[in-house]
Amino acid sequence: MARWLANNVSLMILAVLLALFVWGVASLQQDPIEDRTLAAPVVIVAPPASDQTISASTLPPTVTVHIRAPKSTLESLGANGVQVPVDLSQLGVGQHVVKLDPVIRAEPSKLMSSRPLTASVTIEQITEASVPIRVVVEGTPAIGYQAQLPSVEPIQVTITGTQQVVSRVASVDAVINVDGARSSVQQTVRLVARDRGGQAVSNVSIAPGTAVVRVPMEQLSNFKDLAVRVRPTGQPAEGYAITSISASPQVVTVYGPRDAIQQLPGFIDTLEVSVAGATQDVEQRVGLNVPPNVSPIADNVTVLVRVRIEPQQGALTVSRRPIVIGITETLSVKVSPLVVDIVLAGPQPTLNSLTQDSVRVEVDATGLGIGVHQLTPKVIVPEGVAVQSVIPTTVQIEVTDANSSGARGRGGITSRTHSSRRTTHSPAARPAVA
Repeated sequence: MARWLANNVSLMILAVLLALFVWGVASLQQDPIEDRTLAAPVVIVAPPASDQTISASTLPPTVTVHIRAPKSTLESLGANGVQVPVDLSQLGVGQHVVKLDPVIRAEPSKLMSSRPLTASVTIEQITEASVPIRVVVEGTPAIGYQAQLPSVEPIQVTITGTQQVVSRVASVDAVINVDGARSSVQQTVRLVARDRGGQAVSNVSIAPGTAVVRVPMEQLSNFKDLAVRVRPTGQPAEGYAITSISASPQVVTVYGPRDAIQQLPGFIDTLEVSVAGATQDVEQRVGLNVPPNVSPIADNVTVLVRVRIEPQQGALTVSRRPIVIGITETLSVKVSPLVVDIVLAGPQPTLNSLTQDSVRVEVDATGLGIGVHQLTPKVIVPEGVAVQSVIPTTVQIEVTDANSSGARGRGGITSRTHSSRRTTHSPAARPAVA
């Protein structure tokens, strides 16, 4: 046996090698080796120290990597299978070159190449400073008013950023607009850091980011604001009323000697505006009744007066005979009651102009058979008039055969016999039939 093994050892080794070769060929056929190019995301796994920040960086979002691996391995990589971790925690302040080394999270695999290989990162120390708030007042108050010294709360803020950015900040501004103001202006405004040239400085945080600014206003002694009082004359047409009066502008400013100004009341009258007989809104530009020794701030000042005229709302109760519709000639109807009361609401002029025909009460008897029926009447009124109630809310309709003696004995009415009986019945005793 030993002699046989010695004589055949080379054959045994060859057989093993052949088996390994066959296994390798079979494996390659089932799971071939492939090359693939991927974009590996750059991930900062450890940022700089808490009192430091990245002021400049050429770190790319991804690194292009070339990988060689079995097909099954490549398919198992997934979205985060290849990453480029970057640790900045130990770099310190200054400019640094960082290696971009991809990490493949699957085996077997081989990194063939990657681009780029490095990136530069500049880390600066974070600093902060206390800066007073500067109030910037924009705009011009109304004529006769003067802005006083503004106040701000808080009076200073803390700015935070890199040493280079913080050193550029010359002021932290709170801008408030007082254009046309007649009284103190108070606003919560956003704060803006600016350099010596007045340009906004970015990449700096301000705490707090807003401030409350108040600018008092003082009226000069020889100026005074007066509310405009409209003087309407006459009365609108019957059934109409004044519902509102307005003037534009509502306040005018006058000036003059101090003594004369101080004696003025708080209002100024317009010239008379006639609304006599008006049935619609009156709009008119009129002058002001300016006191002696006093002048408006503009020559020939007028105001636009609007007097709103609306119909007065009223109520009216009318009585109407129900009109039966939809009854055939072979049937006779009897309505009870013969008259219903309707309570109407609407503009008084419209109610005053109502006629007998403009308000009707209809009862639809379409399809009704012989017998007694309770129906809800329908009230027809002009547009703008509302029906508040109908008394009674239902009417009784008794339908009978028009040819029966009982119907004739009870005074039943049909469309066929209506004209022949017109002279023998008073209107109040019969319902109308359509």
